[in-house]
Amino acid sequence: MAMKIPYSATKLTAWVCFLGLAVASWMPGDEMIRTGLDPRLEHMLGYTITGVLGLLAYPRRAVWSVAVLLSAYAGVLELGQRFIPGRHAQLLDWLASSGGVACACVTGIVFFRRRTSGATKPEA
Repeated sequence: MAMKIPYSATKLTAWVCFLGLAVASWMPGDEMIRTGLDPRLEHMLGYTITGVLGLLAYPRRAVWSVAVLLSAYAGVLELGQRFIPGRHAQLLDWLASSGGVACACVTGIVFFRRRTSGATKPEA
């Protein structure tokens, strides 16, 4: 039997990650904390996790709409870095973030298809 996570907890976690991306993106350069991973991999992982949580929190939303909104959000955050001391807006960083969104969407499509296809097939 699978443990169910309360819907409100999933939604809250998704929004915390969403806001966490803004804090991490707009933190001044001299206060940034790095994981030791390649910065673009950090972008991909952050947006993959946020995207998957967003898809889980809003299961009735079309996957493409979450992808567009989260990629646009990544673009806004990246452009906003132009005004943050010690930060620079870079196209490759936005592409890495959008790549993470794409990974989240593929994960969501595979997960939801398996989940829904298993639920609709009659047992033999």
